[in-house]
Amino acid sequence: MCADRGRLLPMAEASLVLSVRACPAAGARLGGDLCEALRTAAGPRLIIGDVRGHGTAAAPLAAEVLGAARSLAVTEADPVRLARALDDRIAPVLGAEDFVTLLVADFRPHEVRLVNCGHPPPLRIARRLEQLLPPQISPPLGLGPDPCLQRVCFLPDQRLLLHTDGLTEARDPDGVFFPLDARARTALRAPTLDQALDDLLALLHAHTENASVADDLTLVLAQPTPVTGA
Repeated sequence: MCADRGRLLPMAEASLVLSVRACPAAGARLGGDLCEALRTAAGPRLIIGDVRGHGTAAAPLAAEVLGAARSLAVTEADPVRLARALDDRIAPVLGAEDFVTLLVADFRPHEVRLVNCGHPPPLRIARRLEQLLPPQISPPLGLGPDPCLQRVCFLPDQRLLLHTDGLTEARDPDGVFFPLDARARTALRAPTLDQALDDLLALLHAHTENASVADDLTLVLAQPTPVTGA
């Protein structure tokens, strides 16, 4: 079952509107995904990540990482330094085979600044779906990350989807991965963000023929909205 929530985060000359769906694997109440939306002095910041494993067994480590991310993210303005500091902070709680994918998105007027450590790239939704691949690949936290900053244009008529690999690695009964195609774009351009995620999840469930979710899935859809009035 997917829990949902919406948020409005103010930034200079605009607000960032969010819709979120969190779907732990196999009906569990908690899973190995982590997600947080924060207001920093410079603007809104989204953090999404995924610890090794899924479902209830992965939840304690996800909670540890999320707690560390929350404490660091409000004071560390630089997202590259944030990723490095988080890697240092969580090192003592990681097992020999543990790792954590991480994506930090800092929003500024007409721009989003991304730092990606081994996480699925976000999708910019405009006239087409565009995967925002990082300029260089960084391993996840716990595996020697080498984060770098990526600056991308992000306009009020565009949307940005942050997600975990529960979306792109979902398979149909023949083993075909969920496609990010024209139907997905149409779903993600629905009139409201909530409807867009509901429509995307409906496509996903149809693709998997409503099989139980095999991996944790988190979706965050964001869109800047200009402030109106004085």
